[in-house]
Amino acid sequence: MKGVFALNNLNDITYFHGDLEFTDYVNLKAKEMGLIDIGVTGIESCDIDLTILLQMFSPIVVSYRFMRSQCQQPYRSIKSENGFMFVFRQFFDHLYISVNGDGEEDEPFLLRKLETLHYILMFLYGEAIHAEVKPSRLSERRQRWGYISVLLANWMNLYHKEQVFLCESLERLRAKQMLSTRAVNLLEIGLGKLKASVDQYSQHALLLVGTKILAQYSSGTDELHASDILRIILLVQCIFPVEHSLQGDATTLKSSSLSSDSGGYKYYSAVQTPTSSPVVPRAVQLISDTLLPSTADISFSYSGSWSDIDVEFSRSIRVAARKKPDAYNCEDDYQKTPVFLLGGESECTPAVVHCLHIMDGVVVVIVSKNDRDKMPALIHQALTSLLNMIDEKEISQIEYLDKLLKQILKHKKKSSSAVPERVWRYLQAGREAMSSIDFRALPAVQAKLTDKLQSSLEAVLWALRGLFRVLYVLPDTPQCTNLEPLYSIQCLFRSNLSDFKDHLIAKAKKNTNMITYAELCPGLKHFIYIDRNAHHLISPSLESSKIAPGLKEQVWVAMQQARQHLKNGCFKVRWHQGAVQFSYYVWFEDGSGNPLPADSSAGDLLTEPGILAGDFYRALKQKLFAERANSVMCYELLCIHDSSVPAEVVAEQCQKLTTKLWGSPASSPISLLFNVLR
Repeated sequence: MKGVFALNNLNDITYFHGDLEFTDYVNLKAKEMGLIDIGVTGIESCDIDLTILLQMFSPIVVSYRFMRSQCQQPYRSIKSENGFMFVFRQFFDHLYISVNGDGEEDEPFLLRKLETLHYILMFLYGEAIHAEVKPSRLSERRQRWGYISVLLANWMNLYHKEQVFLCESLERLRAKQMLSTRAVNLLEIGLGKLKASVDQYSQHALLLVGTKILAQYSSGTDELHASDILRIILLVQCIFPVEHSLQGDATTLKSSSLSSDSGGYKYYSAVQTPTSSPVVPRAVQLISDTLLPSTADISFSYSGSWSDIDVEFSRSIRVAARKKPDAYNCEDDYQKTPVFLLGGESECTPAVVHCLHIMDGVVVVIVSKNDRDKMPALIHQALTSLLNMIDEKEISQIEYLDKLLKQILKHKKKSSSAVPERVWRYLQAGREAMSSIDFRALPAVQAKLTDKLQSSLEAVLWALRGLFRVLYVLPDTPQCTNLEPLYSIQCLFRSNLSDFKDHLIAKAKKNTNMITYAELCPGLKHFIYIDRNAHHLISPSLESSKIAPGLKEQVWVAMQQARQHLKNGCFKVRWHQGAVQFSYYVWFEDGSGNPLPADSSAGDLLTEPGILAGDFYRALKQKLFAERANSVMCYELLCIHDSSVPAEVVAEQCQKLTTKLWGSPASSPISLLFNVLR
């Protein structure tokens, strides 16, 4: 029994998803309270009225908002006597609530789900989620909420199955050197072809095999942040699900169907997709008509336990994911999707992701973005500063905001004529309202937002979001008038990789062999080693039939428990459970490989450890090492040993592992490990 929904600052539900058990329960309670009469209204079990849902949850929402605004002590979670768990997460003026009534999801996971949901929405709609997530047209809302729900359910599926999503990291396919070199060369050629003919801003290319990276190439000086790559992998898994693409033969795109004379394709932006147009696939209509209730509730059925999740993605849902109204499709083997990069220094940068299916489980991804456009970063920085001031009701960042608005207004002449004049008027009026007050002369006690100034800032907030939406969300992505280069790229990759098909499938399922490490470290059952500077993971596969019974469940439970220790500031932890023992370490080094001591009081950061909801490890380094954080290296290691292995031997084996896997200096982690194990 699970549900998740989001509310804006007006207490309007902007997104909802619940399983059938949850909607049945809400309808039953609503009937008992006299809010609905199922026999009269004809409401079925899968339908839910959002107005009634809000009415039932309004006491909790009002209580949360009061505790947050008046007492500065907001809830993190509430657990009722009947076992229901309510978890809250606030992102400025958006409040996310997750509900679990069957005990299958604990508080950390529910919090992670809410954070992931928010960043999925940011990835899809950028700073325009306030207007884009809940379109006014009911049919568009069903499609959009349905696609968001598919992405969220797919993330939960991958979280419970793939170590890269459990740890929120990247795993490189450990293929033959010759194959890796060939793959990089192919990406360079493919990127050049696309850049010359289809998208001049193409910069980054990835060759994915399942959820692993075979090769990566960038033509510019910067690289994609690991969090953006992980979100792209999630997107690709919705377009070309790996559990099916690793079976059977791939079909080849026909040259005739990709030619510019193939009848022409129409492309629509997220908010301009006409639901009555024949361009909307039958699968999308099917998901709207059958899976999505008439009241705009999105309900998918789940089977099995969430500890071993098996989401029932029907064929219609998969096709709907591929043919979502926010994307521009040519053929089943190609999709072009606008997104917003969030990781590193991107700051909500508009980008386009080109996904081209090559063969079983193999997908080429090319990402394009315009680095010369500084407006997205300016708007994002201004919105962040503005929301902080409105949220905290103080004016400490007023001069910084004024500087940003001045730079934004300079772009007026260069900006699209589609921007309404009142947007610029509100921005200018906001600047004038701020500049009319000498904040330096105010005593600290008076340096708070007045009602008049807050009203001006809220108008600026509206204008900035509207500006971002008009410039980067509403416009159509240019049509692919010449699709022949895509066919050429696909044929190039297939002809060069077809001989390695079986090898790639085998490596995708079993990338790292545990036998080598078991011989090096007797008693070692499993390990996860992550370089948290690039977020690269090395870990043996858990899909083999030869692994010990229950090992996968132990790994998941151990990593979740270790994260909570890390969040509380514990960087070295050991514990026993039955016949096994766990050891978990996070340590830091300088550029020369020398260990750096860490203050355990630096824990309890707001976000959960990971990178999808913000780079936790980067924030941790900044909190620990302040100005030199960028030069500090961070590593993470989880080991599972037989309980009979002595603590000193565990420490020695950890040192051997780090030396073998990443070439760490022999003295790097060992001193830190022995300090805790002795």
